[in-house]
Amino acid sequence: MVLSEIFLKIPYKIVWNTLKVFNKNKDIVFYCADYLDYVIFEEIRKHVPEITIVAKNKKVKKELELEGIDSILWPVFPKALIMARHAFHYFPEKQITKIGLRHGVYHFKKFISAKKYNRFDLYLFTSETEVEEAKALGITCGASGGFPKIDGMFKSDKEDINKQTRKELNFDNRPIVMFSATWDKSNSSAIDRWYNRLDQLTEKYNVLVTLHPWVSEQFKNTIRNTKNVYLIDDKRTLKYLMLSDVFIGDTSSIIAEFCSLDKPIITFKVDDNNNRLDSSIVEMLKKISERIDTFDQLEYAIELSLKNPNKLSPERMKYNNIMFDKLDGFHGKKSAEKILTFLNKKN
Repeated sequence: MVLSEIFLKIPYKIVWNTLKVFNKNKDIVFYCADYLDYVIFEEIRKHVPEITIVAKNKKVKKELELEGIDSILWPVFPKALIMARHAFHYFPEKQITKIGLRHGVYHFKKFISAKKYNRFDLYLFTSETEVEEAKALGITCGASGGFPKIDGMFKSDKEDINKQTRKELNFDNRPIVMFSATWDKSNSSAIDRWYNRLDQLTEKYNVLVTLHPWVSEQFKNTIRNTKNVYLIDDKRTLKYLMLSDVFIGDTSSIIAEFCSLDKPIITFKVDDNNNRLDSSIVEMLKKISERIDTFDQLEYAIELSLKNPNKLSPERMKYNNIMFDKLDGFHGKKSAEKILTFLNKKN
């Protein structure tokens, strides 16, 4: 329990229970701590449009407005709450039905305590395998919902989208390589090995970069100012993943999103000084990607990947089954059905 929850608890409970007397609690809300939360939830909302979107503050509300999304500001006092966070301190009332979603694919970092997951009434993991792994740790509220954020990559006309995206980027027909990095202060990032050397690749490749939102400005500025490198500011990254020929990363869960496309991946080996990475993820990265230590090894790894893109396909498909169950473009529908079925039983 965080300090703000202690201070909020009594006044929040008074308001929530007063509204309950008059049947004024909002039915179901989705809590957005930032715009990326909505991107994660969007495919689910298509099947439950009556859910109210709640913005954490005016800044987030403005971000949503700019994308044409209506929202109301916290505080709100719902009967049921959905969120892709563990933000219980904003809703400190046990009578609220709480439903959780994964913020990223699978558990790239070690599970936090079972107690924190079990504060949810229902938590949608991304696969049946992850549900079973959660159960083994004492997490009792899990079910498989897939990862709805990636549905668009399996329902859309990829060829038309790729042509349009290439045109928007003004990319020629050279191969497209996409870099990604997790937060540089996590001790699990490799951004320091490549952020200032991308200009060495731009003659042979079109270069895209997407970064964890918390990456330090010094890295972003250097990348942004590198000629012929496109730094993606859009939180909707699917079209860039679909377009890319090779993905280069470290330990970010966006690797799993690209893996779902069954295309070549290269990862920098990272010393996990904080012991935050799940050991099974390290093993997966060894199997689904070409592993390198330094930038000087990168061009050879890219060329190898382009010449033999199917080399690691069997391992990628194996791990796609572990992380996603089925890649059919219907994870949003599946999650929505799980949520509605659970709420109907509760009522």
